[in-house]
Amino acid sequence: MSKREDPAEQLLDLLVYAPLGLLLEARDLVPKLADKGRQRMGGQVTVARMIGEMAVRQGQRRAEKVVQRMREQQGWSGGSVSDQARERPANGHGPPPAAEPAPTSAPPEAAGAPPAASALAIPAYDTLSASQVVPRLEGLSAEELEAVRLYEEATRARKTVLTRIDQLRGSA
Repeated sequence: MSKREDPAEQLLDLLVYAPLGLLLEARDLVPKLADKGRQRMGGQVTVARMIGEMAVRQGQRRAEKVVQRMREQQGWSGGSVSDQARERPANGHGPPPAAEPAPTSAPPEAAGAPPAASALAIPAYDTLSASQVVPRLEGLSAEELEAVRLYEEATRARKTVLTRIDQLRGSA
């Protein structure tokens, strides 16, 4: 009987000698495998990186538009940090200057400004997709639906959500 047919020798080859041989060859084998992977997948990785960068830029543009829209609706001055620093006392200490008092004529919701996301009847509204929001609309009162509509129009303006709100308000 030869050594290779002995189950104990085969087990020894599999569990001891093969891993040791792999470790000894890894120094030469790993760079060759990495080059081969780079050749086959490098183009796809480059395209994926470009798409990711484009998505980030588009997201930043959308976020800037939303912030700008909210600033315009709330009447923020939008002054830069350096403008705010100039308004501080000469020694640079002390509280920032007092903000102008908010108009007391009507609450923001009554004036048509959207409510804060935290004030909506649907918890964690900003984290939900349209398909998650739509089923949650059915149990809301007319006032709650209006608050969601105002907020949705001011932020993401998803047609699916707005259409469903209109349908529910029409049937009420």
